[in-house]
Amino acid sequence: MHTARGWRTMYKLVLVDDEEIVRRGLRYFLDWESLGFQIVADFEDGKETIDYLKNNEVDIVLSDIRMAEINGIQLAKHIYENYPQIRVIIISGYKDFEYAQQAIAYNVENYLLKPTKYDEITHVFESLKLKLDQQKSATIHQQQQSVRFDELLPLLKEQFYTDLVMGALRNTNELHKRVQLLSLSLDPTHCPCALVDLELCEPEKLTIKPEKLTYSLKSIFLAENDHFLYKAVFNEYQGMKLLAFPNQEIRQEDLENQLVLELNEIISRIRNNFDIEIRYDVTATFHNMVELAQFSVPLKLVYEETRGKDRLEPIEYDILLEKYKLFMAHITDGQIENTMSLLDRFMDEFRDLPISFVHRLIMDLFAMVFRYYADRGLVGKIPHETAHNYHAVIEIGDLENVRKWAKQFIRDLMVLNVNSKETNAKLIVDAAQKYILQNFHRDLSLEEVANHVFLNHIYFSRIFKLAVGINYIDYLTQLRIQKAIELLETRQYKIHEITEKVGYLNSKYFARLFKQTTGVSPKDYIRQQSLRSEGAAHENKP
Repeated sequence: MHTARGWRTMYKLVLVDDEEIVRRGLRYFLDWESLGFQIVADFEDGKETIDYLKNNEVDIVLSDIRMAEINGIQLAKHIYENYPQIRVIIISGYKDFEYAQQAIAYNVENYLLKPTKYDEITHVFESLKLKLDQQKSATIHQQQQSVRFDELLPLLKEQFYTDLVMGALRNTNELHKRVQLLSLSLDPTHCPCALVDLELCEPEKLTIKPEKLTYSLKSIFLAENDHFLYKAVFNEYQGMKLLAFPNQEIRQEDLENQLVLELNEIISRIRNNFDIEIRYDVTATFHNMVELAQFSVPLKLVYEETRGKDRLEPIEYDILLEKYKLFMAHITDGQIENTMSLLDRFMDEFRDLPISFVHRLIMDLFAMVFRYYADRGLVGKIPHETAHNYHAVIEIGDLENVRKWAKQFIRDLMVLNVNSKETNAKLIVDAAQKYILQNFHRDLSLEEVANHVFLNHIYFSRIFKLAVGINYIDYLTQLRIQKAIELLETRQYKIHEITEKVGYLNSKYFARLFKQTTGVSPKDYIRQQSLRSEGAAHENKP
């Protein structure tokens, strides 16, 4: 609907008046181009204008009222009903309030009376230009946001299932809001579901790294299956946690039996094809997602004989750390409601622990929170008494009062976090990029980088892509190829040496990535550099 001249937006204007001399006068009355408008056509009647609008883009119509076949008000009505994006300005010598009222009804932008003063019409079009520019800017921003949202949708969905299982969506309104935002075909109040734990048997005997294997297993389960839709919500060294939804209506009491049948079939396929043994456990089944969101299993201590004291099982502590990372992600996003839900979940899981152990776990969590604030230069904004007050938790003798105290403490801290979530995300991504630059030469997983900035890896993926514009793997690949180019240009290393120096184990794979990124193979790149150098040397000869 517009053309560009340099940096300026030019809006397309059509003039309509039954007198040619008036149309000519309007055309040359103002310096339309300097105002940001281009007159693309002029007509003596509304009928011709309507025909023109069918096949041409127009931004503004400046029309007289009195015309033979279709007058200005009828034209405004037609535009209002068929082209609501087009702005209409009426100009007429008839001081008839009824006309003005009709013009208002059809959303006419302005109503000018003849004879029109130069300053008045200039002011009207200057104001209209400003309004159109603002509208265009808002539209572009909305389109960019929409594209960003579509690009991030897979991550946002993965994030949703993690939040659901980890306990960040205990607020039912928040749960419904997220389901609606992501256009999920699941009814939180009627969709039954189940939690499943998978564990690799004897991982020490595997020739492939367990963490790489868990990603392969994740792909198998997330692929289309007959009776259930699976979502991986937690990857660990020896397995993963799955969320299972039935693909068809099923009674909740039949859910586990049918799920067990399908799990046995999938695991049998994995065993027969890959010689990998997997154990599974259906942790719990739920009537709906609301019930799942409220679910928690109390943590238990085990006695460690070597140290002579109670402790958490290592796997339980690892899962708790993942929840702590999720907690930090919601603090980064400034999501107080979700942060409080997670804190409630922690307290429910701590309910069977000795209060002294609860004190230790809460102090561990708050130490992580303060490290987060320190890394962002925010500790100075926290009053001295607040910064050291979290040790006061050890004076509280019962769980419910610890819960109240902890929630108020975190709320107070989050209010002090004056940075926007975009600023918080940038600080995290900057730290991640620095770590990537220091470690790109080795096998560097997304999870390792997310751990370095102490964030849940799904949240880290999202904020990284938002900040950098590409996902982590593409960023790492571009960085490695750029470093490879720098090494190639030194002519000091062979291609297999460069392959290792930039973090790849296979020279053929590296060569394929290099060509995909640069358009030429590493060998051809060296050859081109040599030819350029020879050409430059030849030109410099006297």
